[in-house]
Amino acid sequence: MTRFVIHSILFISLLPANFPFQLGEKLEYTAQFNFIPAGESTLEFVSIDTINHQPVYHMAYTAKTGKVADRLFKIRDRVDMWLGENELFTHRLSKSIHEGNYKKEIVSQIDYENYIAVTNGDTISISKKVRDPYSLFYFLRTIPLPIGKVFPFTTFESNETTDFNLKVSGKEYIKTEAGNYSCIVVKPYRDGKTLLKNKGDMQIWFSDNEKRIPVQVEIKLKFGTMLMKLKKVSFLEGGKNH
Repeated sequence: MTRFVIHSILFISLLPANFPFQLGEKLEYTAQFNFIPAGESTLEFVSIDTINHQPVYHMAYTAKTGKVADRLFKIRDRVDMWLGENELFTHRLSKSIHEGNYKKEIVSQIDYENYIAVTNGDTISISKKVRDPYSLFYFLRTIPLPIGKVFPFTTFESNETTDFNLKVSGKEYIKTEAGNYSCIVVKPYRDGKTLLKNKGDMQIWFSDNEKRIPVQVEIKLKFGTMLMKLKKVSFLEGGKNH
């Protein structure tokens, strides 16, 4: 623990002053599937590390079903991502997926000097810097989101790149266990196709304040709708609950 604290203090000054999140931030969510409580998920700023002698931000996403949902389809997923210090491009992505009887471990390392990505030993060339889908929850907190604006993005996952657009579609008021928020609504999409591989689509609600917290995430799947709503915001060691 002492090593973590010292290492983090050495790099904490590298966090840009305009970033709305800080080391140790943990966002907790409830998850419902077709309005039935299904489990919980988290987004966490774990640490500040180095890759190739460069500082990177280590973020993590977790998802797990509750006791009732475990009986139907048990989920224990964890995704760790290491993002570059300024524009938050992905440098490393580690996925541990346990969904029902399906289990898979995936590690991707991205080399921007040679513009290659290596996933579980397989190498592909990439033409530009990329972001993984989970990193968007952080990157979109750092840029202006004017209503009506459309942004082009390229994401990388499992040695595949996906080009898509993101539209800032409007504002809505969202009530959660963590409080009530005026939110900016953003929707990733691809022309003529849904964004997700399992024939699904999604929307994200970010708080319309300086923190730009992802308050709610709705994922429309083939067989129903998954809804994640903010439950709690907390901070590591000495931080204050939001």
